[in-house]
Amino acid sequence: INYDEVRNQIIEALELLRDTPKRTETPYIYHLDVGAMYPNIILTNRLQPHSIVNDNVCAACVYNNADNECKRNMDWKWRGDYSPASMMDYKQIVKKFEEKKR
Repeated sequence: INYDEVRNQIIEALELLRDTPKRTETPYIYHLDVGAMYPNIILTNRLQPHSIVNDNVCAACVYNNADNECKRNMDWKWRGDYSPASMMDYKQIVKKFEEKKR
């Protein structure tokens, strides 16, 4: 309907950004707390990320100071199923191995 008008507004805004890279406006997003979203993603997908590090890695980190809150300690709980094989399952596995040997 007003495609050309909207397109021209976008082009003007982009050209203004290009021509004046130092901006004085206040941002609309003051803080986006990605750290709060990250554990929720981990917990809903039952993941334990490799980014949870030990004390040695933290000691060598350049951001390791008292003011930094990058360390988020989380209590991990086992969410697996333990189902041991029955004697019948064991015998079937042994039988399959014996057949493959031949």
